[in-house]
Amino acid sequence: MEKISEDTIRQSIVSTLIETFDAMISMELKAVDANIATDLDGSRIVGAIHFGGEVVGVMTFHLSSGFAKKITASMLGVPTDDIASDEEVKDVIGELTNIVAGNLKTEFLDSDLTCVISTPSITLGSDFEIDPADIAPPLNLAFRHDDEFVLVELFVKEEIGAKEDIMSDLPSDEIMEKIAGVDIKNAIVNSVIDVFFTMLDMEVETIQTLPDNFAEEMRTVGSVTFAGEVDGMFNIQVNHDFGRRITASMLGMEIDEIESEEEVYDVIRELSNIIGGNLKSKFVDVGLSCVLSTPSITNGRDFKVSPTNVIKPVRFLFSQNEDVIIVEAGVKKEAAEKQPEIPDSAEEEVQIQETSSAREADAQSGIDPLINIGLVMDIPLPVTVELGRTRKRINEILQMKPESVVELEQLEGEPVDVLINETLIAKGFVVVENEKYGIRIAEIVSRKERLKSIR
Repeated sequence: MEKISEDTIRQSIVSTLIETFDAMISMELKAVDANIATDLDGSRIVGAIHFGGEVVGVMTFHLSSGFAKKITASMLGVPTDDIASDEEVKDVIGELTNIVAGNLKTEFLDSDLTCVISTPSITLGSDFEIDPADIAPPLNLAFRHDDEFVLVELFVKEEIGAKEDIMSDLPSDEIMEKIAGVDIKNAIVNSVIDVFFTMLDMEVETIQTLPDNFAEEMRTVGSVTFAGEVDGMFNIQVNHDFGRRITASMLGMEIDEIESEEEVYDVIRELSNIIGGNLKSKFVDVGLSCVLSTPSITNGRDFKVSPTNVIKPVRFLFSQNEDVIIVEAGVKKEAAEKQPEIPDSAEEEVQIQETSSAREADAQSGIDPLINIGLVMDIPLPVTVELGRTRKRINEILQMKPESVVELEQLEGEPVDVLINETLIAKGFVVVENEKYGIRIAEIVSRKERLKSIR
């Protein structure tokens, strides 16, 4: 981070959390060494908030389920035994996460870093690990109350100039009206079907209920959130073995050639990023500013990832032969109230049979099925060519004038990077033709390397 120091970030988190526990929960919280052993191996809860704009990243807030329940009871002023459901606990932990992230956002804004934060998401369970996008070194903090601990982990980096997607002056009523005009259901369903077909050569179809023999075993969930004028979330979940099969198909290899779980995580990240990005495009197309978070991964046997109660996610079910894909998506309630109700796929048939039927008809008639992938192929993507970078002191920048030369770290004759959606996809050389500059592609980055670049 260049515009704000790690000490400022650390102090914001420490002071906010200690003061909030004192004022709202009547508990004394003390900052302790983040390297000490903490008992968070059993049932636990994790609140997460993503930052977007000129600050990109995620903050996670970890504590045991038992401590979370005590905090909830204290905040609500009731005995612990009166906390009847996880929903109350999720809302309280989500609110605490939101307070800490909100104050940190204020520090960023005070440092002239324009950013927004997402609605909190909550992971609850006893057997899971969270693998956030590896975009920056983590900042770890630990706190203690009696024998209970709170752990905070922050991954953030600066993206100076990334303001255009979040600047907004629309009134809330107009925002809700625009969101109501987006057919979220069909956008998700069509996108899942087309992405699996075009990228993985897999035909999937919707199902209304989970098969009788289906069990949520070791599984992987890829998650992205929306922030800005649209607050929402998107999750895609597959069982472990299917995740490995998807990865092998994406990377063009055999399943036994997969070297690590990170390769599986990267592929699930890309799927959640592409499908979530397609939905984001629908919001942008109707004039809404919206940023998509970096994808995060949750893997394990016993957990559930969900938003707090301000968002009511809708579940969509898909099958690929005997494997199941579970997708959940939703937007903030204030906006969703004016939308036509999206049916739960377990209660009412999601009408995507037309897409599957059309594809079957095309196949029988000899028409190339790829002509139906307009949803993906027509999405505009920003292409960036990075000639090089450098770092200047403020006084050096102020002394710039016409004809000043800014020296870049990139050496003359070296290939330049070609990026799409900030992901490296190729390298090339600058050429001049007909008095116009262009890039001659010299190397296409391998799919495996491209996946690594989105971490």
